[in-house]
Amino acid sequence: MRGFNYTGAILGALLLCTAANAQLSYLVSEGSGPSKLKVTLSFKANSDVTKVQIPNWAPGSYRYANNWRRVPNVVASASNGEVGIARVTEGTLPVIVSWNITCKKGQMASISYELDSPMTDGVGHYSGPSTYMYPVGRTQEPCTLNFAFSKPTHIAIGLMPVKEDLQYKVDTYDHLADNPVTFGDFKVDTYVQRGKTHVIAYRGTAAAIAGVDREYVKKACAFVSQMEGDFFGGAPYDRYVWHFAVNAGTDGAGGLEHLSSTEISMANGVGPGVVGVYAHEFFHLWNVKRIRSKPLGPFDYTTMPQTGALWWLEGVTDYFAHTLLGRYGWYGTNERYANPIDKMYATLVTNLTGVRAKQDRFNISPYDSSFRVREAANGVGNSDGMLVSYYNTGWLCGLCLDIELIHKTNGKRSLDDVERALFAECKDNKPGFEEGRIRELLVKFGGASMGDFYDTIITKPGELPVEAQLAKIGYDFKEIDEAYGKVPFVLQASAEDKAMKVLSSDVQGLKIGDFVTKINAVDFNSDQVNTLRRAYTGLTRNNKAGEKWVVTVKSGDQTQQVNVELVAATRKLKKVVSKPEASTDQLKLRKIFESKKRS
Repeated sequence: MRGFNYTGAILGALLLCTAANAQLSYLVSEGSGPSKLKVTLSFKANSDVTKVQIPNWAPGSYRYANNWRRVPNVVASASNGEVGIARVTEGTLPVIVSWNITCKKGQMASISYELDSPMTDGVGHYSGPSTYMYPVGRTQEPCTLNFAFSKPTHIAIGLMPVKEDLQYKVDTYDHLADNPVTFGDFKVDTYVQRGKTHVIAYRGTAAAIAGVDREYVKKACAFVSQMEGDFFGGAPYDRYVWHFAVNAGTDGAGGLEHLSSTEISMANGVGPGVVGVYAHEFFHLWNVKRIRSKPLGPFDYTTMPQTGALWWLEGVTDYFAHTLLGRYGWYGTNERYANPIDKMYATLVTNLTGVRAKQDRFNISPYDSSFRVREAANGVGNSDGMLVSYYNTGWLCGLCLDIELIHKTNGKRSLDDVERALFAECKDNKPGFEEGRIRELLVKFGGASMGDFYDTIITKPGELPVEAQLAKIGYDFKEIDEAYGKVPFVLQASAEDKAMKVLSSDVQGLKIGDFVTKINAVDFNSDQVNTLRRAYTGLTRNNKAGEKWVVTVKSGDQTQQVNVELVAATRKLKKVVSKPEASTDQLKLRKIFESKKRS
């Protein structure tokens, strides 16, 4: 089946003939144990001493990972038999570890090393930056990747194979490292769009994967790829792989984007939160991977880059991902809101609530939160931002800029035009944009006042004018009373007990200290707190008064089922609502803002 390939031990011999043709040649095989991978890198020495390293961080994840810890031993060899190796450690934060390979210039040399690579039910997975070492100064050279497992093994990778599926070639190390691999007996589904195969590769326990509605997942993935490909007018890849790590839960996911694939850890319930992550990661194919600021490639893998544009590359990515789902009309299972547009504005409220929960928004701008991310966590960095999140802050910045551009041009222009213009300038592996280019395009499409507006909300700290922007399309932001079904007990995730612990209860048969192991069809059986929380949160997403739950309770050695009815209650809810006095012009701009096609 196209989209995953068989590779066999014959590839061990292939390395000898391909290494001379590729400037960097990688061979991946089984290691000395069931949870080990062996990697062999071969190259022609272009000096008498070659320094090799493994990335200190991974593009898209702005924190130091210290991947050198994964490589305790490196073995070197050379075609003339004369080779030396010495490990060198420099610096403190980041710590930079190198291996100096002494080999006569012009000789073929190779290094081999093993890494931990746990398998789950016969399936393994690895990412490039934590796996592939590279010769310093040679990351822009062509690379060849081969696999040499001892038995035929399925491979899922976002590269097109050559040599009858036995080999992969890429133009640079950057692009090799940006293609993670799932291998082994994984479950796989495929779909074709625009003549290109999209692979869905599942890994996780058999029980977790069995809980996935794979047809629904394929439908959601296909919708997202069709929607965003339509938005940009095509797909910038030859093949795409969704690498899914599945856990038990009703909803919730997190992911990391790549050049022609994504790695997503997701709940098998696949609610709207999971689909939102699908849309976010797929949009990164353009925003970050092709549309990028200049510091984001080629990469220095020893030190994290500095760019003030992460609010755009991450936050505005999320803004487009969720507003396009609304504009294109996606509505799936386990939805809380009445329609896709209501859901879109609910996502706005979630981001606004998150932003306004942090007082540091008055001290640091979206630009500086992006530029200074490597100062976060005492210099280790994070994937969220310095003091404030460039995700939810960037989401709101996207909203404000979008509405302002629509308002200034009476609906003739929008943020869609800026995004597509950036893609036209950056596609086909052109250099990234200068830090001020977004501002220049806003001025180009909306006039000089768009530059002043950009300066106010992007380069200066302070409150983002969300209410004022919503008013321009006839909306208000209010707190209302919402009826819901109140759960008559309180639970806390207990990873140690793989269950939810009862903290308080108004239900007979359910007392403090008991453990809830199941509610209706949802099991709580994980040693991960976040997995337990997501499973419970999914249950309460749409709870209504009078709804009946069957709760499985463990008390000591006794297990029983308790019937629970949710009680009527009201709660305060912040919501985007239409202004009764909205003008005709405001309603016209609103229609444009919410439209699938704006021009």
